[in-house]
Formats: sequence, structure tokens, C-alpha cells
Amino acid sequence: MRLGVVLRADTIIRDEGFRQRRVVTPYGPVDRVFSGKLSGTETHFLYGRFPGGRTPSWEIPYQANQSAFDELGVDHVIGTFVVGGVDKVVRGGDLVIPHDLVSFSGPQVSLPPTSGRFSNAHVIPSMCPRLRELLIRGARESGIAVHEDGLYFGFYGFARIETLAELELMDRLGARIVGQTMDPEFTLARQRHAHYAAIAVAIDSYHDMRDESDQDPEEFRARSREAIRYGRERFERIIAAGLASVAREPLAQVCSCARTSKGKHPDMFASFPEELL
Repeated sequence: MRLGVVLRADTIIRDEGFRQRRVVTPYGPVDRVFSGKLSGTETHFLYGRFPGGRTPSWEIPYQANQSAFDELGVDHVIGTFVVGGVDKVVRGGDLVIPHDLVSFSGPQVSLPPTSGRFSNAHVIPSMCPRLRELLIRGARESGIAVHEDGLYFGFYGFARIETLAELELMDRLGARIVGQTMDPEFTLARQRHAHYAAIAVAIDSYHDMRDESDQDPEEFRARSREAIRYGRERFERIIAAGLASVAREPLAQVCSCARTSKGKHPDMFASFPEELL
């Protein structure tokens, strides 16, 4: 396993002596990668999906980020996220390990096929059960409370947060958290047959968002900053404990994330064979 993690892992980078490197990709250089080993596993931290200052989600260089992982031979990817809580049981500061996602729209990006022919990524199941097991193990061994499942709802296209009607719709659809950045990161990783899983921290809750107009913006920002700091510190602990656990005892779950068809056509989700068109 070569693991890529999208996380500003300051403590691990410092304490484990991870070295910064510049990875040249067809979409430009990525100079915020830190590489090293955790419990014997080659690990590469992408120090945030934003290059420098924060940008709108549709300006994130998703293709460059995934291409950097490609150049490094990464075959397992963990995305870390800051989200809003939709399910009423999620409060600000809660951690969630989603088991699936809904993504109706988003930045329209793809990567050239490695096989020479385009094929849609097979994404059932979406989140790799082996990587989810690693994260859940890590949380349990660290004594860190997490919601061990949840539906991530991808919300795109607007420089705003959700309307009340949108929140209520997501709630009815069974979403637990909402965010803007899991896809197309997830899709690009799955196009490469990489294993993908995620862990998120909620900066606010359904109740907070419903009552946003009654809140002091500075109090909200302070609470959000604290939730993000709390989440990042625990993401590091969970991932480190999960990798240490795997070094002692192999993962029990099996998955088909890396499976590719050996037949004439890449897979059932490929475009139709040309001779049938």
C-alpha cells in the first residue's frame, strides 16, 4: 500500500521527519507534498487541496493533485474534509467517516485514461471498505469518538452555503454531512482504480445553520476555527493509529476497488464498443 492523504499533517510531518518534495505533473508542479513512512507504510501528505490561499471549490486543481499521487505511485487515498452537519445528531466538532456520497454536479474534470480508451469509473461501493476499516480501527484504538457511517452530500456551484429548503431536502434524503470538495477528487481517484475513503469534521450543525442569521459571525468563525484545529489533530491520530494497527494485524475487509476487466472491453461501464455504433 502506498498511501496518499489530503491533510495538513503538521505534527506527523514534524515528528516523523517527513520531507517536502515538488512533483511535476502535466497540470503543473505540486510543491506541497510531504513524504515519509508511518508504521512501515509509504505515506504522502498533500498539504491541503488548495494551493496557497483558499479558493472557490471549482478552482481547486483536482487534476494536478491526483496526477501528483499518480507520479508517486499512490494506490490508496484518504481525503479529509471540513463539512456542515445535516443529520440532527451531528454537532459542531463531530467527526464522521462517510460510507457513501451523493454528487449531482460539480467541476467537470477528468483525467486521460491510462489504457488508451475512456471508461467510466466503477464506484459501487464508493468508499473503500478496507480504508474505512483502517479509519474506524484508528478511531477506536485512539479512543476518539466518530460517527462510523454517514452520507456525504456534495453541494456545488454557488459561493454561498445552503438555503433552508436545501438543508431540509438533504435531511429528507438521509444525508449526514454536506460539503463542496469530495468530488471530483473521489472520481479522479476511482478513475485510477485507487482505494478511496474519507473522514470529516463538522464545523456547524443543522441547528446552527438554521439559526445562522441570529448568530454573531465572529463567534461562528471562532467556533469553526476551533473545530478545524480539533479535527486536523484527530485526523492525524486516527490515521497514525490505523496504520499502526494494520502493521500488527492485516485488514479483514476485502474490496474490488483495484479490479479491472481482463476481457476485450475494459468494463461494463465503458463507452459502447465502436463496432456496435
